Amino acid sequence: MTVETTSYYESLLTASSETADTSTASTSLGSMDFLNLLITQLQYQDPTEPVDNTEMVNQMTQFSQLESLTSIEDKLDELTSSLSASSTTSAISYLGKEVEASGYSLSKSGDDISDLYLTLDDAAESVTVNIYNSSGTIVDTETLSALEAGSYSFTWDGLDSDGSEVADGTYYVAISAEDSNGDSVDVSTTTTGTVAGISTTSDGVVLILDDGRTVNLSDVTLVTT
Repeated sequence: MTVETTSYYESLLTASSETADTSTASTSLGSMDFLNLLITQLQYQDPTEPVDNTEMVNQMTQFSQLESLTSIEDKLDELTSSLSASSTTSAISYLGKEVEASGYSLSKSGDDISDLYLTLDDAAESVTVNIYNSSGTIVDTETLSALEAGSYSFTWDGLDSDGSEVADGTYYVAISAEDSNGDSVDVSTTTTGTVAGISTTSDGVVLILDDGRTVNLSDVTLVTT
């Protein structure tokens, strides 16, 4: 008597084909797909060489683990959605308020130029402030000297290195600091603005300032009315 058999890999191909005919294409293997493959393997096994009990237990264990991971993933998705909704609701209360947040952008509109704050971890002999336009070109460089550790307000006059007024728009600041020995001093910056809108992005909830700049809600360090 001749027994027709189908190899394990052929059964996988058969199951995959049947699954593709009854469901939309997917880039991941779900728990039902895994179960279908297991059933197909049992269906097409060689009667003279049935699946070993140990192998069967291992495959069922894998199925159980897959089910658990799928359940955990679903719960994490629900938690992420819940946190996102909660953050959006919280952000609404920021509308119309002045916020200070980690950032390095300045906004210029006529004589109205937003303030920037810098914080030095240690005393600095010299602090260099480079101001860039949206094209990444340095338009002005200012140097501060003999600053103790702490926070300072930096106000730009809106003029380039030649003393000419620059166009209105958003500008970006890069600051470096050195101590009396020429060693680098850590410096961080924050920016301010009035919240005019909110947006939910892949990076989380973003606050839209009235001058068009944006800051992440998670970067806000101070809120004032």
